[in-house]
Amino acid sequence: MPYSNTSMNGRIPNVLLAGSEEGLQLTLDDVVTVFACSENFVPYLSVALESLVENTSPDRRYDIVVLTRDISPSSMLTLSHQCNRDNIGIGFLDVEAAIGNRKLPHYGHFRLETYFRLLAPSLLPSVKKAVYLDSDLVVLDDIAKLWDTDVEGKLLAATRDADTIGQIDGYDQGVGPYLAHDLGLTDPHGYFQAGVLVMNLEEFRRRTTPEELLGLATQRVWRWLDQDVLNKVADGDYVRIDMSWNYLYDWCGIRRSSIVAQAPQDFRDEYEEARKHPRIVHYAGPDDRPWLYPQCDLAGYFWDYACRCPYLGTLRSRLEESLTRPLEIAGRTKTALALHVGMPLFDTLFPPRSARRTYTIGAFMRMGGSLR
Repeated sequence: MPYSNTSMNGRIPNVLLAGSEEGLQLTLDDVVTVFACSENFVPYLSVALESLVENTSPDRRYDIVVLTRDISPSSMLTLSHQCNRDNIGIGFLDVEAAIGNRKLPHYGHFRLETYFRLLAPSLLPSVKKAVYLDSDLVVLDDIAKLWDTDVEGKLLAATRDADTIGQIDGYDQGVGPYLAHDLGLTDPHGYFQAGVLVMNLEEFRRRTTPEELLGLATQRVWRWLDQDVLNKVADGDYVRIDMSWNYLYDWCGIRRSSIVAQAPQDFRDEYEEARKHPRIVHYAGPDDRPWLYPQCDLAGYFWDYACRCPYLGTLRSRLEESLTRPLEIAGRTKTALALHVGMPLFDTLFPPRSARRTYTIGAFMRMGGSLR
């Protein structure tokens, strides 16, 4: 359904919450980038968009598609004006009908929107290829370079997940059996991180349907939800792109030193090399992210772009509330104790790769605990 709008700066953007690709009124003939976002996450999406737009080339055409179910008309207008360039278009696709009455399981910091990328092949039937990006990241290079990745004959291109591999090889040795037995991966070390993807939408349409993908997603509560689903479907048969295109920041100061440090040497080398010249910084984690923790790893990239996006005031207000409201302070204190006292103590008493660590985690899981 279309929304009326008024002119800003003498230009009227085409703002439309469409139920189909045709309603987007985008050319979709060059660099297509897909996001999935809720109204609450719009300020962080705005920072990602600012970073993407500032690094585009005048020689290419960029169309941005935001998959959503609740972004407000006013937010659509704001984001559309933010992306208002002659060679950039943005549109919003309503996914409500595509989801139907399905109950898609999610927990913790994961939200329903994470599943929307599974719908991209059917929602964009004329698009052959698209870059999918999570909204909790910043783009530091021309996204067209990533879009140009050759994915012929493959479902997708992605980076290997150094964090998950570090868990497999010592930090949480229950992850390997989960990926091998529950998820059925031929080689768990081929597991990829799905926050940045080049999706071969044509190949997806040839091999599967959204009903099959969503059906798989609802079979059980997968540990990493739709990321696990995509890994299960691809089973290691994907184009590997350099980790600089999806550099996972040093979450809570333990990702580099404690988790990725357990991964094989080639993973560690690629991860450290990507840190020197990241093309995308991905703030993947349940907490300790730059909008609430401005001292976290590589937060400077986020706040640099945030200073030029229309939601800077909102970002500052949310940060201030998290630092002053009693309930928010209590939550931050609890998180700090768990991450900076509890986890280091656990690592000391039960070192990675040790038999007693494996036994303790296994016993905890058997008693009904969860490390998700």
